Amino acid sequence: MIRESIKLGQVSCDYVGKQEWLDIGRRWLKRGGWHHVVTLNPEMVIQAETDPMFRQAVMDADLRVPDGAGLIWARWYLRSKFWPWLPSLLAFLWQPVERITGVDAVLDLAKLCAETKQPICLLGGEEIAAQRVADWLRKKYSGLVVQVAPPHQFAQEGPKLVLDHINHAQPAVLLVAYGAPKQSEWISAHKNDLSSVVIGIGVGGAFDILSETLPRAPKFLRQINMEWLWRLYLEPARGPRIWQAVVRFPLLVRKQKNSC
Repeated sequence: MIRESIKLGQVSCDYVGKQEWLDIGRRWLKRGGWHHVVTLNPEMVIQAETDPMFRQAVMDADLRVPDGAGLIWARWYLRSKFWPWLPSLLAFLWQPVERITGVDAVLDLAKLCAETKQPICLLGGEEIAAQRVADWLRKKYSGLVVQVAPPHQFAQEGPKLVLDHINHAQPAVLLVAYGAPKQSEWISAHKNDLSSVVIGIGVGGAFDILSETLPRAPKFLRQINMEWLWRLYLEPARGPRIWQAVVRFPLLVRKQKNSC
């Protein structure tokens, strides 16, 4: 049972805590079947406003966990009867949040697969980063079987060598690092093509962070919910995407609240 699901724009976020997320993953791996998980962040909510295919892929998912801190603020603000918009944003800088990030998802699902002795497969991202993460996971979780999909160019229809590799490897968990919106749309499109996969989840740039190809934000920035500032420093080209998350998303949430 999901603790709470809240509509944000045209999609919903399922606000699960760490333990609930682990319990859900453990239950799914035990029972089998297909499950698509989206690690949702504010810029994805904005993308869904104007991208029908992506919006449908997100809403067709079995679980949409809160990745970005802005989603935690949105729930807080929408539920509050007293906090004005701008003061709530400023106050939120000092509020602890509980998120399920792409990095968290990789580690949590690897741990669950090690416990249940089920294979895991890494798809997408830079080849060297994925290989480093696979090696690191094998060392961290004794006995864990980790496969890495072969090098390829992204293609919505597969490509065939990737689908064949995954079906041959028979992973229970597929970690997809194509970035949004590609990863969500790809997972949604191939739910009938991957016979063994129980959990397919988009993890964004998690391979880059875990392989230390891209250093994670300092702890103090994460504590004040400003990890986005670090990403902007490392990757200035992300400026337009960060604008969506830190400006357009709060404005969307304010409009939503005012219309209620």
